[in-house]
Amino acid sequence: MSQFSNSDKQEHGQNARIALESILVECKKYSYIKEIIKEYRCGYADYDNKQFYCNFVIIFQNNVKWIVNITTSFRSDRLKGNQWDSYNIKEIDSTISKSFLVYPDDLSQDEKDDFIAYKYKILNKIHFSAIDDIVGQQELFELIENYANKELSVGIKKDIQGNNFETYISNILTNEQNLEKWQTENLKLVGMHYDFFIKILNCFKIDKHTVSKIKATADKKIIGNLLTSGNPKTDIIVTVYTKNNAVKNFTISCKKSNAKSVSVHQYTANAFADALDPDNKTLRKLLQKFQEVGNLRDFGEENAEALKAELKPNLEKLVRWVIGGYGGKVQNQLQIADYILISDGNDICIYTLDEYTNLLLKPENESHFGTPFQWTFASGRKGKDIQLKCKVIK
Repeated sequence: MSQFSNSDKQEHGQNARIALESILVECKKYSYIKEIIKEYRCGYADYDNKQFYCNFVIIFQNNVKWIVNITTSFRSDRLKGNQWDSYNIKEIDSTISKSFLVYPDDLSQDEKDDFIAYKYKILNKIHFSAIDDIVGQQELFELIENYANKELSVGIKKDIQGNNFETYISNILTNEQNLEKWQTENLKLVGMHYDFFIKILNCFKIDKHTVSKIKATADKKIIGNLLTSGNPKTDIIVTVYTKNNAVKNFTISCKKSNAKSVSVHQYTANAFADALDPDNKTLRKLLQKFQEVGNLRDFGEENAEALKAELKPNLEKLVRWVIGGYGGKVQNQLQIADYILISDGNDICIYTLDEYTNLLLKPENESHFGTPFQWTFASGRKGKDIQLKCKVIK
């Protein structure tokens, strides 16, 4: 950012604070935090009560407080200022337990590397620090989310974080500063997780100069249920409006997980048969048999080879149904996902459904019955339906 004038740097810094505030506001919407104090100032008794400053103090539901600052440049004088302020704010208010310094996601890798190098000096106790960690925008969100949900069971936590992640991505796509930065290439703009925004829009292959507005929603009431009352594969609908009044929709299925494999599908044997080859009685009978026994051992090697043979001509159709919903009983085409977005908590990757299908069908990803899926049943569902698990490809 050395090409910036002083006024440019000031504007860039202000935009970074706006971007950080938008992330904190999202966290408040999800009830991860209950209060955000902007431009926080305090001081010691008998001294100036505004001597020490930070961009934000956030207050969790249990009344624990964190200091959150953002800076757009790695400068020793600025870091020392943040250290001094953090140290004294913590001394004055014992309910403030941690201090985080955030850098924007739009920085160059060289600039990020400076922050990361200093981060490890803090974490490895090389430097004494009143700042507890230096993080990017996404890492801060994950820290807040994980702390807020730390008392929840694993299952409940995954459900909450998964649903909120979908809403979070939809808000990133709707963020007006992201759109403006993308179209103008104005380096003074920061945006909300602009790196995520760029990855998604690049995958859509849209001419940015034709776009007038982007709207996105993860509202399950808007997306609706399938005709079977189940959940569709679409988690986010993105609507792009162009300057010539054209409208185009893009549908995304989201998976947020650090696991090597995740559950991706759960339907009855008859639903499998109806979606793949409804007139194939052998396939239907084998699927029903697997549903009945629920595991490879009891299904037997002979049945396994027979099912593999019947599934072979339907592999692509199976993957497109399992991952994107093609062939399912949908209310409308917007319930079918044409893009697959994967997050490990730190970063995202996005594929078209065709790209992800081809990845899964590579020989190295083969699992049960010649498919890329592990076939099993959910707890308490043996004999009722079939569950498929899938390797998470990033």
